[in-house]
Formats: sequence, C-alpha cells, structure tokens
Amino acid sequence: MKKISVKLTAAFAAATMGLFAVGCSVAPAPAPADGGNGANAAAPQVPDGGQGNGQGNGNDSGQGNGQGNGSQHHEDEHHGNGNGYGNGQGNGNGQRGDSWDGTDVAQAPTVSDLGNFSATTIDGGTFTAADLASKDITVVNFWSITCPPCVAEMPDLAEIQRELPANVQLITVLLDGQSGVQEAQSILNQAGYRGVTLVPTQDSGDLISAVSDIMYMPTTVLYDSQGVALSEFVGGQMDLEDTIENAVNHQLSLMGKPAIDL
Repeated sequence: MKKISVKLTAAFAAATMGLFAVGCSVAPAPAPADGGNGANAAAPQVPDGGQGNGQGNGNDSGQGNGQGNGSQHHEDEHHGNGNGYGNGQGNGNGQRGDSWDGTDVAQAPTVSDLGNFSATTIDGGTFTAADLASKDITVVNFWSITCPPCVAEMPDLAEIQRELPANVQLITVLLDGQSGVQEAQSILNQAGYRGVTLVPTQDSGDLISAVSDIMYMPTTVLYDSQGVALSEFVGGQMDLEDTIENAVNHQLSLMGKPAIDL
C-alpha cells in the first residue's frame, strides 16, 4: 500500500505522514443502526383460522418478518385457531456524533480549528483566516491525488461550489504538497472546479494542525467565520450534495440564518 507523499520539511512530514497509512485510507460508511419495528402487516386468512398480524423487527436494512396468531368466530359459533404470517418493514437511523434529520454521516469535529493560518493557493495566491471571516460557513475538503474516492467526488464538489450562496464557501486542501500540484491542477480542471485549493507548507499555521488531524480521505469539515470546526464527515458520500446541504443547513439553523437550497 502506498503512503501519501507530502514532501515538505522533515518536521511537517513527521507530523503528518504517519497519519496516512495508505494512499487512500477511506473510512467505511458508518453502519446504520438497526431499523425500527415494522408496522403490522395483515396476513392472509387460513382455513378455520384467523388473520394474523405480523410485526417485523428491523435489521440493518430496516426489513423484518413477523408471525402472529389469529382467531376467527365462525357462523356455527365455533372458534378456529390459525396462524397468520405477515411482513413488516421498518426504517431506523442511528445517531452518530453530531447527526440530524436522518443524516448519520456527520459527526462532531476531530480536526483542529483554523483560527490563525495563512496558506498558498494552488495558483500562487494567498488564503488566510480573514477569508473565513466574511462567510457564515466554509466547507473544507481535505483530499489527495492518490485517493480514488477523492478524485471521483471532485466533479460533485465543483458543482456544489458553483451553487453555494454568497454566505457559504467551499475550498479544498491538497495533502500532497508541491509535488502533487501539477496533477492536482489537471484533476481540478477536468472536474470543472474553479474554487480555492490550498497547498499547506510548514508556515501555514493552524492549517498544519488540521492536516495532522486528518485520519482518512476524503474528510470534509465545516468551519464558522471564526475558524471554529463545527462538524465533519469522512469518506466519499453516496449523495455528497445532500450531505453537504444538510450539514450546512443544520449549522445555519443554529446561527439563526436562512437555509440554503442546492
């Protein structure tokens, strides 16, 4: 398995390289909690019997089977007992960290705040903590050219970046150092991404601490205008747009700000 190559200073490499065991160490999607009990489902009648109600116990997929006993009063005033079988279906979502509204992929942040930093952008510009201050929320995606899921979700990130309103921004952080810039630019251009991409150096302040906290790629972190980490989610998402929209809207609601609609 390949390691990420962030070729900066030895101190920076020591702080970051040991955290990435493989070229793309993607965390598996969180296992869903057991589904809730399924609704009662009427079973077919059986001869001399009743109509049973079955209630399913939800498993990971929220699907369950149930069995019930039924009795029926016959015209000759005799009771017949029969077994009825029914299928019940239930859906359950387990909470994981800072989750809400059925989104169980977001969690409380483990990545450092970005209160004080200055970093070079992939096109030679400068991006600092002051550039966070003008936005209610900044969505930061940490990625690598060696990570297939990172590369695969870049077109989605590009579309989301274009659709975000003025009070929310999306940027990416390249974890490969200067050695990965040329290939990263090609990936970004092909994906149609026109937003900011940071290339950390040993002088990037709090951004170095955040990079050293990254355990899996891709990792996406939400920050407020003060650079405080609000929530994060790890790994490529099945529906990245909905995941980011839900995460951003949750934080905006806590701020008393209007929701976004991607």
